Amino acid sequence: MLISLNWLKQYIDLEGIEINELENALTMIGQEVEKIDRQGSNLDNIIVGQIIEKESHPESDHLTVCKVDNGTEIQQVICGAPNHKKGDKVILAQIGANLGEDFVIKKTKIRGMESNGMLCSEKELGLGQAHEGIMILPEDAKIGTPAKEYFKLSDVIFELEITPNRPDCLSHIGIARELAVYYDKELKMPNTKIENQTTEKAQDLITVEIDDTEISRRYAARIVKNVKIGESPKWLKERLESIGLRSINNVVDISNFVLMELNHPIHTFDYNKIQGNKVIVRRAKENEKVVTLDDQERELTSDDIVISDANRVVAIAGVMGAANSEVDENTTNILIEVAHFEPTLIRKTSKKLTLSSDASYRFERGVDLEDAEKVINRVANLIKEVAGGDILEGIVDNYPIKHEKKLVELNIPRLNKFVGKEIPEEKIIKIFENLEVQVTKNGDNLSLIAPSFREDLEREQDYYEEVIRIYGFDNIEDILPKLDMNSDEIVDTTLILDNVKDIAASVGLKEVINYSFIPRDGLEKINFTRIAKDNTLEVLNPITEDFVIMKPTLIYSLLKNAKDNLSRNFSNINFFEVSRTFEKGEKLAKEDVKLGIILAGEPNKYLWDAKPKKYDFYDLKGIVEEILSKMKFNNYTIKRTEQTELHPGRGADIFVGREFIGSFGEIHPDVLEKFGLEKESILVAELNIDLIKKYTGKKVSYKGISKFPAVPRDLALVIDEQILVGDVIKTLEKVSPLIEKVELFDVYQGIGLGLGKKSIAISIVIRDKNKTLVEEEINGVVSKILEKVKKDYNAELRQ
Repeated sequence: MLISLNWLKQYIDLEGIEINELENALTMIGQEVEKIDRQGSNLDNIIVGQIIEKESHPESDHLTVCKVDNGTEIQQVICGAPNHKKGDKVILAQIGANLGEDFVIKKTKIRGMESNGMLCSEKELGLGQAHEGIMILPEDAKIGTPAKEYFKLSDVIFELEITPNRPDCLSHIGIARELAVYYDKELKMPNTKIENQTTEKAQDLITVEIDDTEISRRYAARIVKNVKIGESPKWLKERLESIGLRSINNVVDISNFVLMELNHPIHTFDYNKIQGNKVIVRRAKENEKVVTLDDQERELTSDDIVISDANRVVAIAGVMGAANSEVDENTTNILIEVAHFEPTLIRKTSKKLTLSSDASYRFERGVDLEDAEKVINRVANLIKEVAGGDILEGIVDNYPIKHEKKLVELNIPRLNKFVGKEIPEEKIIKIFENLEVQVTKNGDNLSLIAPSFREDLEREQDYYEEVIRIYGFDNIEDILPKLDMNSDEIVDTTLILDNVKDIAASVGLKEVINYSFIPRDGLEKINFTRIAKDNTLEVLNPITEDFVIMKPTLIYSLLKNAKDNLSRNFSNINFFEVSRTFEKGEKLAKEDVKLGIILAGEPNKYLWDAKPKKYDFYDLKGIVEEILSKMKFNNYTIKRTEQTELHPGRGADIFVGREFIGSFGEIHPDVLEKFGLEKESILVAELNIDLIKKYTGKKVSYKGISKFPAVPRDLALVIDEQILVGDVIKTLEKVSPLIEKVELFDVYQGIGLGLGKKSIAISIVIRDKNKTLVEEEINGVVSKILEKVKKDYNAELRQ
């Protein structure tokens, strides 16, 4: 977005503010300055002069010796151009002038005669392409006038990066309003009142119909008769050219001027070409065709919005007008359009037709519903000023769905706590009033209603941001947080969200980042039944069919990642994602932060000293347990999975008490088949970080390490295959206080065990904190273990 400083000064007094200070102010209020172009900075020491004598060079048949008056003295200049004569007003580059690329004008001798400057062409000044002769100025050009003043090139152009949430700043008034608030100065708005109207009424000559309020919420029209199309005045051309726009004619230029002034696109029709005295906002018919202003025939669909008269399309709404209603040199009566169109449809049409313009760019981001009257009056006034004509009485304004005002309650103490500084109440209210926010005070609370051009102000926190950026980040002192330290117990802070990613990366996983949306059939495709379909959140206006549901699980996206990478012959898929999931809550959406993990392929494929193997359940189990251990989350139980997306015999669920924390295991074969991955073994895990935080983040106590040796014992127990290993381990942990750790390291089913049996190999660590155990004590513990598993599970020691 290009902003002209000279243009900006029409609306706000910036006297005494240096360019660098202005740049900093714009950046501090959130309007990032990408580039500054100081126009005319290359024209120093270049002035208007007059040739008072001209003679041929005695040593050359194409050079002339000119005496040039610069307003203070007469200088001799040698010139090679053929188009000048005595008395001409010219542009003189004096000694010291820099014409670019290290071309500095110096006193020199040309063919034996002294030259004290250079007479310049358009190209040498960077003002055009003409270079065969020097610039000859009008007779009224004042001798001695600096070139940048004569050409009015003393402007400064700011190139700004406007964020998508602030479309109101895509104009000179938008930026002037921001600076007026920052500097607490008056904003000078242009005149938008019609002073003289004819008695003839616009409503008698045109009607406006909106077929569907979902495609347009407002369409206003105004008529100006008896205009004369011609060249724009100098001031209008200069304004547009300063920001890179080409002058077309006076009426079209006014439309572009007001667009860049007030940030609302305008379209002008030749009223005499509108058939049936009506305009209709409607969806295009399938395969309907129109020739646009660029003489291209466009084929439309029902996703496109068009403006039609009684018989044909006269514009593709918000994108480009049609040639059949174009304003040309024969136009005498103008129909002005100021409207609102649905942003998503404009975006689709612009992309599909590869037609992008300043108007479509603004419609895509949303325009102010309430400013139609102000904008259309400004256009009518300026058309009358530059093209003459008569403004008909009244606006034909079809406005079926009015702007809905949003009331937000802001608590001042809560704001100050958030900011970390006590900002005076009167200062806060002043900032909001300058931002044109309606403010009603009620004790410590402020009731706020945003102006119609600030659709981004929806929540209390949005208003916090407004106060902070206008008050100034530099005015808020850094304050270190107060932390209570305890030498015996340390507050566990490892579960902060960023650290979850660090922990996952520390165990060798690679992060992926996915969108927060999945297709409508995404959950069905992965057999996900944990959340009912009615409890999912559906996007009202999805961009594509792939972005319909706000994802309640990370599994679908991770499976897509695995499929995409396996199809590109990546052999080791070990990804994680930390993201929010969404489902319906009682009042608001329920959001949970979850950690998702996916493993697929062969981790050792390219290791020369390792045997090839695919990831299996125990690889994933080890990763999950290590992550949970690093999160200081240990008080959980593991049970056979009940999740329908997982293989029933190769999956596990994690609980704290009866609260489900997450699951891990192999993906169900039916799911793999739906993804075309039936030949792969793919494992996933999904853990609810918010619930893990609920049971961690507590005070962690540390135990001393025993100085007495541990005694390991391995036992192979034969049990019925339906008995859960987790239940056996819990039982063993309670047999004796001397048992320090119990872990499973192998499971076997097959020959020699009998039908319906399995062998589980368990490692047991036995230790006494106070002494070294003797063999008799160790054997006693083992005997108790065997007695307990025999009694509870009818387990036998495998021979």
